[in-house]
Formats: sequence, structure tokens, C-alpha cells
Amino acid sequence: MSNFSCLVQAGGAAAASQPELEQRQAFGNHVVDVHGGVTGAPPSFVHVVYADDDGHLADGHSAVVLGMIRHGRNADQKTEITTRLSAALADYADVGVEIISASVVDIDASYTMESGVSLPEPGSPAEAEWKAMGAST
Repeated sequence: MSNFSCLVQAGGAAAASQPELEQRQAFGNHVVDVHGGVTGAPPSFVHVVYADDDGHLADGHSAVVLGMIRHGRNADQKTEITTRLSAALADYADVGVEIISASVVDIDASYTMESGVSLPEPGSPAEAEWKAMGAST
């Protein structure tokens, strides 16, 4: 289970017009590809949520991407995820990457459920079975 939340300025990539809807879908697919490629997570276990900003973005920022990911990822993996997602969101939103903020937060596997099942610890024997379950959904 990975949950990526994107908060963007109203009228940007999260606005409801059809071209911008296509941008959100393209970015969401990119999130799935990046996270899965870096961590090996099945696509069905990666979730993306968008919201228009209503005044919570820090001054000078056009968008924020926050990923809540299962703990056990190393610093290089986290950096790769945030760097690639910042660049992609900047591209989709047509803004400079310097005004995009991206971060990831580690979540203990035992605190999270997917399809009614508690997530296994990274590297545990149960992890392969869990990943296979996600690959079949």
C-alpha cells in the first residue's frame, strides 16, 4: 500500500477540464510506474489522490506530493521517488520544478491494510505472497 496525495493550485493540473483530467490520469499512471519501478510494488497497491489547494500551500509552491509508503525503503529509493515525481508533476502542471514539493513518509506495515489484509514487513516470507495477491488484482 502506497498512498500519494497531490495538492495543487486551483486551475492547475487538478482542475476539472478534460485536458487537465487527462494530465491527472497521466501523472497518476506515472506515480504508479515510478513507485513500482523503484520498490517492486504491484500497480494495484499504489493509490493517488488529488485535491485543489484552498490556501494551504506554502508561499511560492504550486503543488505538493506526499507519499505514504511502507517502511523499509532506503534513502536512495526515497530520493529517486521524490525527484522523479517532482519533475513529472512540474512537467504535467507546466511549472518549474523548484515550486513543487515532494516527500515520502514511512508507515509501519502493521499499521496498514490492503484488501482487508495487514501488510507484511518488507523482506519477510509473507511479502512474496502479498505481492502475488496484488499482481492478480
